[in-house]
Amino acid sequence: MTHLDAAAHRSAVIEALGVLGSGPEERFDRITRMTQEAFGVPLSFLNIVHDGLVTAQSTQGWHQGRSAPAEQVFCSTTVLDAAPIVVPDATLDPRFAHLAAVTEQGIRFYAGAPLSMLDGTRVGTLCIMDAVPRTMSPEDLDLLRDLARWAERELGHVIERDRVRRVVDSLVPEPVDVPGYALHALALPREDSGDVSDWRVAADGRLHCTVGAVPVAGRAAALLAAAVRAAVIARTDVDTVTAIEGLEAQVAADLSAADTVASLFHLRLDPASGHVAYVDAGHGLAAVVRADGGTEVLRSRDLPIGLQPAGTPRTTGTVELAPGDRVVLCTDGLLAAVGGLDALTTSVRTADDVADLVERVRGDAAVGTLLVLTRD
Repeated sequence: MTHLDAAAHRSAVIEALGVLGSGPEERFDRITRMTQEAFGVPLSFLNIVHDGLVTAQSTQGWHQGRSAPAEQVFCSTTVLDAAPIVVPDATLDPRFAHLAAVTEQGIRFYAGAPLSMLDGTRVGTLCIMDAVPRTMSPEDLDLLRDLARWAERELGHVIERDRVRRVVDSLVPEPVDVPGYALHALALPREDSGDVSDWRVAADGRLHCTVGAVPVAGRAAALLAAAVRAAVIARTDVDTVTAIEGLEAQVAADLSAADTVASLFHLRLDPASGHVAYVDAGHGLAAVVRADGGTEVLRSRDLPIGLQPAGTPRTTGTVELAPGDRVVLCTDGLLAAVGGLDALTTSVRTADDVADLVERVRGDAAVGTLLVLTRD
């Protein structure tokens, strides 16, 4: 990437941050305030470097929101390097001795750490200045780096929030059409819920339906759910056991790193015969509601993804769907709104219009997944 390309990319990332021109923000002022106090300096800045300018997004001892030409500011050099820059006496440093901050405002000491986003783009600096020469110990530099990491997290909050929002939105599959069947689905993902849902038709005409959950706190839930769903999609055209075993191998490291597991129910329907093969990996929230009024809960003793002992094969279950039979799949988040699995299956059994039932559940539930598959 050329210097001009890098500058344009930096400006694009800064635009995505949405902080320029936003006015004073306590989340940034808290950082510059603590930085000023930690080092006992008169000036501290959280600066954004963009479009040939350096803007003081937050500052202690100077003017909030002021901008200066990049060539007249220490930070335009700092942002070019991944390591902090320390200038003990700017009057003795040919890179900076000519700056107006030195010649007109009397700045002698400068130390700054670059601020990088997750893709490595350096968008600004956290820096301190003084009118007297100073030195920095290794411990001082470590502290400045730690404060800079804090600033990076605050700056990246908007990008991370938007990225997770896009991930959450992508977790809702497109509708499918399977002749002889009706699939009514409700997916209400949330960035902290970890719900997994997918339904799609394989190349051989079989319908695959999957629901599950990754129980982990915070925004990591949506990201892990997306990883699990991607692993499901990648195995649309293979049998249920092979799909789950391959998925387990693909996502095991991510789940382990997050110290969590994933529950999953995955079925494969042959529309011509009504034959359903399924694997239940510790999910347990699936049932068949028969046209004659009976209910059969579908589950196995298999453990969730990430807990099944190595070498222990997954168990396949089967069920045959007759006309009028309905398969019900859901996640824990939805059960709180409907009163439990028994109450849900009762509602499905007595519903004349499944689409209307799903819409009623949508009005009651804040999060969760519900699939009702009916054979005509």
